[in-house]
Amino acid sequence: MTVFFNTELTQQQFLTQFWQKKPLLIRQAWPQMDALLSAEELAGLACEADIESRLIQEQGELGPWQVNDGPFTEADFAKLPASHWTLLVQDVDKHVPELTEVMAKFDFIPDWRRDDLMVSFAPEGGSVGPHTDGYDVFLLQAQGTRRWAISQTPVVEAEFIDGLELKILKQFDADDVWDLQPGDMLYLPPHFAHHGVALNDCMTFSIGFRAPTQLELLDAFMHSLSEHEVGQQRYRDPELKVCDDDKYIDRSALRRFKQSLIKCIEDSDDVLLDAVGRLLTETKPSLELLADELIADSDNVSLAEYFSQGEQLHRNPYIRIAWAENEESVQLFAAGETYQADKAVRSIMPILTGTEPIQALHWTQIQSAAATNLLEELVAIGCWYWQSH
Repeated sequence: MTVFFNTELTQQQFLTQFWQKKPLLIRQAWPQMDALLSAEELAGLACEADIESRLIQEQGELGPWQVNDGPFTEADFAKLPASHWTLLVQDVDKHVPELTEVMAKFDFIPDWRRDDLMVSFAPEGGSVGPHTDGYDVFLLQAQGTRRWAISQTPVVEAEFIDGLELKILKQFDADDVWDLQPGDMLYLPPHFAHHGVALNDCMTFSIGFRAPTQLELLDAFMHSLSEHEVGQQRYRDPELKVCDDDKYIDRSALRRFKQSLIKCIEDSDDVLLDAVGRLLTETKPSLELLADELIADSDNVSLAEYFSQGEQLHRNPYIRIAWAENEESVQLFAAGETYQADKAVRSIMPILTGTEPIQALHWTQIQSAAATNLLEELVAIGCWYWQSH
């Protein structure tokens, strides 16, 4: 079995013993760590209008823990103090292709579970304060030294300092304190409090994971229910008893309502799958413009003609994709939409949903009507694009 980074654990042992259970410090998880990105390049990304970024100052002009959203200018950076600030840039793995290799190290966890690589840079004293996250995160030190203080028990009911945009814990008691050097990595499950402080100029890679809330899932399920025109069964109470107060909603009625909802979910696996697939592949609002830039007019030229000219299809890094199947068909989800295909395409799904370019060699494996139609759909929405366009 595959070893989990530079440890004596296998990937499955890590998942069984630590994932969503307890923190883990991994010394030299990535030996000879190369940040693959300079502080100047990160600042350059933060100056782009279509890239999500934030600047956090522990003592800003407007008060403690001041947060400013990008895009920024060179003048903004020139005004910063010598210490105690942090620059954070989201989705850097999508903006800088070289950093996809970092996310690829976590491919033992489903892609639809992985969110993004956030990169932070901070000079001495830079921090975002003691806080918790509602999702799993790996904190990989890429440059410099950061001191992490963490709790070994999850915070059940967090209390935050009033009047701040950031959710900073009112009280934080650390159980462990570790200095992370380049290549060291810390894993934290959801809700474990942590506080990182830069001891010098340092860069940290935060690999975050998606965890939709019940509300988000229910909202997606309701949307799919309405489109499939199911869930129309009305409330029933064949064992109704004479009531004492005709305005009172009793516990028996509440149980019947609850059971009706449970039955609707249990009887609607295909609808739930549709809802989940769409939800997990929705394009982040902050990435929609960048995703759309890669949609090109095909000029009515067929896929076969493009491939015969030596063209290659490349994956749009800003569009999410996933797939599933039922007894009758294969469902492919991309950019929050569902595409149905015959079961015959199952064997080529790794090509259609992968990240490697699709070349003429692959085209020879794809040439069925169902697979061609599916690939044409994906090209039309920009999930795959011709490099020359």
